[in-house]
Amino acid sequence: MKIYDITATISDNLPVYSGDRPSIVKLLRLENGDICNFSELVGTTHTGTHADMPTHFTKDGSNCENVSLDHFYGKAKLIRMSSASHITKTDLLPHDIEEGIILLIDTGYSKYMRQAALVTDFIALTPDAAQYLMEKKVKTVGIDYLSVDPYDSTDYPVHTALLGNGIPIIEGLVLEGVPEGEYILSALPLKIHDGDGSPVRAVLVG
Repeated sequence: MKIYDITATISDNLPVYSGDRPSIVKLLRLENGDICNFSELVGTTHTGTHADMPTHFTKDGSNCENVSLDHFYGKAKLIRMSSASHITKTDLLPHDIEEGIILLIDTGYSKYMRQAALVTDFIALTPDAAQYLMEKKVKTVGIDYLSVDPYDSTDYPVHTALLGNGIPIIEGLVLEGVPEGEYILSALPLKIHDGDGSPVRAVLVG
């Protein structure tokens, strides 16, 4: 058995969409004579490697408190799509995606989760790919950069389609160096009141 940590480190070196870069403020330090080390973490519910809840784009979707945790723990399949410009249904068809699986897509952009500069030409999904994954009734869709929709999207059709059908999304995964194949994924979200998203500690076991 091997455990792969597929989580980006939370620091001020993470890429962000909105500019509200996470920070870790050291409030108490042993070296300063304080009784313990104690820090304050400042960030958003979509910091780093994180899960998007259905309520992120839908009014009545599930949130961090009431989402079924089997979306974030269970059988997962990792596929590699680094040669695509955008991922279409046609690109997904050869990968024999099993109904009900958690699908993780490596587009080759994991390395950019370790640098603060935002990359805007990342590989995203097309609406027909989202429709196909809905038809396959996947539990969850994960990808290795900040969005399943293109950077310049204004209506976020992939987010809307997946989340609107109760399929959470995990973004910002670090998948480089992990062989393609089937694993057990653990990427549980924090239990945030009415949370539209949450950072996760994502690992693959296989």
